Amino acid sequence: MHAHELRHWWFRGRRRVLVDLLRDFAAVRDGGLRILDYGCGTGGNSSSYTPFGLVCGIEPDAGAVQLAGRRGGAALCRASGTELPFRPGSFDVVVASDVLEHIDDDVGAVQEIARVLRPGGAFIFSVPAHPWLFGPHDAALFHRRRYVERGLRSLVEESGLRIRRLSYWNSTLFPVYCAHRLLGRFRGSHSAHSDVHALPRLANELLAGLLAMEAALLRRFRLPWGLSLVGVAVRA
Repeated sequence: MHAHELRHWWFRGRRRVLVDLLRDFAAVRDGGLRILDYGCGTGGNSSSYTPFGLVCGIEPDAGAVQLAGRRGGAALCRASGTELPFRPGSFDVVVASDVLEHIDDDVGAVQEIARVLRPGGAFIFSVPAHPWLFGPHDAALFHRRRYVERGLRSLVEESGLRIRRLSYWNSTLFPVYCAHRLLGRFRGSHSAHSDVHALPRLANELLAGLLAMEAALLRRFRLPWGLSLVGVAVRA
């Protein structure tokens, strides 16, 4: 992750979508925000959030925290996502970028996120979609699940948050990836391996451009299909 997340087309595309959602929320707020980068990994997203306020990153893995510290841009804390070391109402925004699928107790995780949000605060999130697509990539990344839209909505709203926006994302490559996953099953390929690889520069930039166009559409429209779900929920 540390080697790829600043340049790889997929990381860049996801980061653009999350920053757009954060920018839209920040536009109606006065002053800087207190932002929690929930599951900050090796820190590739944290610096992108700093124009909107003070950023704190939490991450349970010690090695990831060390790598994130080299990037700078955020205060860092090693902590569990289901036992956040913060007082209730500590943050204006919590951003979870493909984190919930790693946590066994995702119900407890979202409840903790709701607890540390102030009233009116926003939870901005992305998760992988469609359980039927669960495969070697998910196994390699230690995913516990992929989400369906209805289940994700219930998970968030039963924790005391209200969904404001929920859409699929990475729609452009959805048919290609589905074909790739089904072909892998037909061939009997089950060994865990990540689908994230370095590509030639031209291919990388072309795919990044596709996702940039998709991010622009997402600011105005809800996308009906995709490999991921992204959304914004607000604490009452």
